[in-house]
Parts: sequence; C-alpha cells; structure tokens
Amino acid sequence: MIGFARRVRNGEPVFDRAFPSARRSAPSLSWRGGDWHGGGLMARMPSLDMAFGSTRQVSGGFWPMSSGMGLPVEGVPVGRMTSTGEAVCCDPVSWYQSDIIPQPSMFLLGQPAIGKSTFVRRLVWGLCAFGINPVIPADLKGEYVQLVRLLGGQVIRMGPGFGSLNILDPGDVHQVLQQLTGQARNDLLKDYQARRADTLEVILSIARGRSHPLSDIETNLIAVALEDLHERTRDDSQPPTIVQLRDLVKAAPESLRSTANFEDPDDTDAYRRITRSLLGSLNGLANPRGRFKDMFSAQTTDSVDLSRPVAFDISSIDQAGDDMVAATLTASWSAAFAAKNAADLLAESGLQPARSHVIIMDEMHRALRSSPLMVEKLDLLTRLNRQWGFGQVMITHTFADLMCLDTPAANMKARGFVERSAIKVLGALDRHEVDQFLRGESGMSVSRREEDLLDDWNTPLGYGTKASWKGRGKFLIKTGNLPGLPIELQLCALERGGFNDTDRGWHKRV
Repeated sequence: MIGFARRVRNGEPVFDRAFPSARRSAPSLSWRGGDWHGGGLMARMPSLDMAFGSTRQVSGGFWPMSSGMGLPVEGVPVGRMTSTGEAVCCDPVSWYQSDIIPQPSMFLLGQPAIGKSTFVRRLVWGLCAFGINPVIPADLKGEYVQLVRLLGGQVIRMGPGFGSLNILDPGDVHQVLQQLTGQARNDLLKDYQARRADTLEVILSIARGRSHPLSDIETNLIAVALEDLHERTRDDSQPPTIVQLRDLVKAAPESLRSTANFEDPDDTDAYRRITRSLLGSLNGLANPRGRFKDMFSAQTTDSVDLSRPVAFDISSIDQAGDDMVAATLTASWSAAFAAKNAADLLAESGLQPARSHVIIMDEMHRALRSSPLMVEKLDLLTRLNRQWGFGQVMITHTFADLMCLDTPAANMKARGFVERSAIKVLGALDRHEVDQFLRGESGMSVSRREEDLLDDWNTPLGYGTKASWKGRGKFLIKTGNLPGLPIELQLCALERGGFNDTDRGWHKRV
C-alpha cells in the first residue's frame, strides 16, 4: 500500500496540502486497501491465475498461493474444462450418492456426429469400474456392443432370425416367481401382471397403427386372459407364450366371455364378434411368418444376466420401419426393467447380492413417435427411478424431438423428461434451439454466453479436407440454475482406436 503522509504528529498522519480531497482520518488497514487518493482500494476479490501440473511439480505448492475451483471429484472423469484445463468428473449415480443432485438422472442433447455416444460410452466404462452395471436395453446401432464385450458383459442380439424375446415373460420373471415366497412373491407377481399387460397393449397398438387403437373391452380381455393363463402355467418349467394366449382367447372360457359380454356370457356368437379383431392382432404376433417373424412368438433366446453389463443389440432392425423399431424397443425396455425389479427382490430376500445399475436409453425419439402409450410409460419411469434404485441416461438429438408428438398433453409429458433430469448435458445446438426450446419451453437457465458457446460449437470449421465440427467432443454440463461446465472429452488410445469407431461401415467402402 502506498502512503502519502509526509509527517506524523501525535500518532496521526499530517496530509500534504497538494491533496485537498484527501481523507483527514487514519488510513484503513483493510486488505482491500485505503479509501483515499493513492490508497489502492479494490472493489472485489482479485481473480487468480489457474495452473495445474504433476504431483512432482506442485508437491511444494505454488508461491505465493494456490486455489482450486471447487469442482466435484466424485464420478467418472469426463474431460477437462475448456477454459482452465481442470479435470471434471460427472455421472448421475455418483453425483446422486454424493448429494450433489436430488435424483440419479441425466439427459443428453446434441446434434448428430458430435460425440454423444462416445460421451455415454465413457460413462458406461467408468460406472462399470465403480461396480455399477450398465444396462443398454436397446442398442439400435450396435454402438455399445464392443464395449460391453470388452467389459465381459452380455450382448443379447434381437431381430428376425437372430433372437426372440417372450413378451409374456419380460425379464425372465417366471422362474424368479418360483424362488420367492410371501410378500416378495406377491409384489413381484403384481408387477409381472401389470408389466405383461402394458407391454402387450403397446405392441398391439403399434402393430395396428394409430387409426385402430385397442378398445376398453379388448384391454380388459387382455388383462383377464393373462391372469387366467398364469394360473394355468405357473408351475410349468417354461413360461407361456403369445401362441398360448391366442389359443386361450380363441377357446372362449367363461371368464373371458363374461368380460366381453357381461349381459349374456353364454352368447358365443357375440363373443366371437367382439374378439375377432383382437384374435387377428394376437395371431399377427404369434405367426412366425408375420410382420414380426419369430421375435415375439417363441421363448426368450437369452435370459438377462444383471450380474454384469448387458446390451440388447437390435441393430439388425435399424433400417426397418418405425413400427418394428418401436415394438422392439418396447419389448427390450420392458425386459430390462422387469429383470431389474426381480433382481432387487431376490437381493432383499437374500438369494443374491444387491447390485446397482444404470439404464442407458438411446434414440428416444423413435420410440416416442411410435405410440402415445410409450410417452405414458416413460413418464412413469422418470418419476420413480430414485425409488426403484437405478440411474438413467436419456439421449436424443434436440429438444424439438420431444415436442412433435400427437397431442399437447403428450408434448408436455415428454418435456418433463428433460425438466426432471437433474443433469443436462448439452452438445452443439443452434441458437434457435436454445432460445425457443431450452430457454422457452423447458425454462432451463441458459445464459447468453452459454448460448453463444453452444451455437459456436454447432459451426463447421470449413470446407477443407480436415473440416470438422468445432463442437465435436465438447459438452456443457448444466445442473439446476448453476453456471454450466464447458468440457472437452479427452480419449485414451483404447477409446480412439477401438470401440468408439462408429464409422466402421465406411471403412469397407472403396
């Protein structure tokens, strides 16, 4: 601090007359400096230069001082801050367990080819190292297959001629029910019955199309028929299939006749008329030569093993129609969540170790557009993931994908998927997307500086042979109203040359 008093009289400074505006009192000894001419008063704490280095370099500390940014060190290392180079760790499960976020959920948005799947594969790899088994219930492009196999996980291949999934036994619960007793068995049975009915309703609705939805009578018939079929087959070594359900509806037992026509259950002709359309839809699923081939008509080819990472490889139907993709997504998602619920109840009963899981739901927009019922099912999922005991990561291209459904109510529920996600990871997005949808529709706190950053990442570098996107591998991590963390994902050699190569199809071209 520079002084200007030339003399001291009786312990008080005597000010020079050249400074008429000088303060005539003792100078302040605050760290901010003196509040007078030449006193060096500072309005705020000065910012400090940031630096990082190896433990050998910084073992003695920096002089005169060092300071960290206070970023959390819990979670999977996902990259470094683009501004300071500081390492950033983030994943929904670790942040939830450390009380950083209120629920273990993450939503990832960004334009294609910027590295969204690469970012998520890093999460999968890191969480698996933490003992949290990832479950990818619908790998539509086969992007997680190599990594899951590298981690010693299970790859369940599905598609016409490749593998089947029995939609009347999602998650292979039939065998688990025979191991449980008491309240645990009753809880699992209720979930089993509801999940089978919901899955079958969604797939039948997808197969019929939007112009011919299921009626109330048909949904009631499905629920009653499934309960009757379970009573007939609960002690069998194999669970029932859609073929047996079709034959049961066709046999017209009294319970189904009274459900279809309670005024005159003995009127068989009326029952035939009421169930004709439902039988046709069930036969379409049961027929191995129909639209879905043998995907849903036979016993499950590979049972889900949640003691290790699991991926449902449905890449064989990537180029199929939306109805095929949506039906397969519905079946695989249902199987994954049913298996998780059964595994938790087995653990509570002491029949197997308790394990934590994270669900990766990619290509969400293709499922949401297929059937309004998919919105309802995912809405329930995003509200109860904390109670069910698993983390979730949802992935799509833009927020606009969630706002193009049939009704405003469906759009509102889809919008809630983002709003209820505790962590939002934003990749390259244009300014219109940020301003209208993120800030406007979802009410997300995105500053103008962050908007400029996302829009800049969405800009190509040029037209040269080395042209690429500025935002490739760069993401903005947002939590609540806090400022976002702009990071750049840094890949190791194994990631660069192995399971992150999503352009393998182009390598075969000449």
